[in-house]
Amino acid sequence: MNRNSENFAGRSLMVSVAIVVAIFANSAAYAQRVALEPEKAVGAAATKAMTVITKPGSYVLSRNLTVTRAGIDGVLISSSNVTLNLQGFVITGNSSANNGIEVAAGENNVVIAAGIITGFGEAGVLAGQGTNISGLTVQGNGTGISCGIGSLVQDNIIQGNTGEGLTFSDATGGYLGNILQGNDQNTSPGTTGQVTGGTSLSHNLCNGLAC
Repeated sequence: MNRNSENFAGRSLMVSVAIVVAIFANSAAYAQRVALEPEKAVGAAATKAMTVITKPGSYVLSRNLTVTRAGIDGVLISSSNVTLNLQGFVITGNSSANNGIEVAAGENNVVIAAGIITGFGEAGVLAGQGTNISGLTVQGNGTGISCGIGSLVQDNIIQGNTGEGLTFSDATGGYLGNILQGNDQNTSPGTTGQVTGGTSLSHNLCNGLAC
């Protein structure tokens, strides 16, 4: 290999390393890990949830979370412009716990995706306006998913919640490709008790019927 070839190979290697470093640095900036442990919420926040997100950004869950204390949420999002990916992990509550995931009043532009929420006395997900919720299984809670204006709920399985499966504050929210089954068991069969409010964007099933 002549000197020119050696110099070219060296420069190519340096560029490749720089690109890899840039990719990892960029990934670190956009994937802040949320450890699901009680000590993540301290002081006054610990009386509200086991894990509290207070700053905008993209977060992923790194383990299952079980809430055993009464009157608190699993995860409280007290910031706008947050993306939370559960990565397939499970948030489990009990009948005396509040919500699996709650978006604090006044916060918006939140994305919640890809996991299981079960066993909470109130809602599996209690969200605000402009929330995008997808890829969740929400089962065996007080209610399933409740969200505000301009929200999108898609490709979720919402079943066996004692209250309504999916609720919107008005018709500005939409739902697409969801399966709702056996929610609000005190109501008659069919679509009743499965969805309230919102606008169907098609491909939703409520107890086996289009809704």
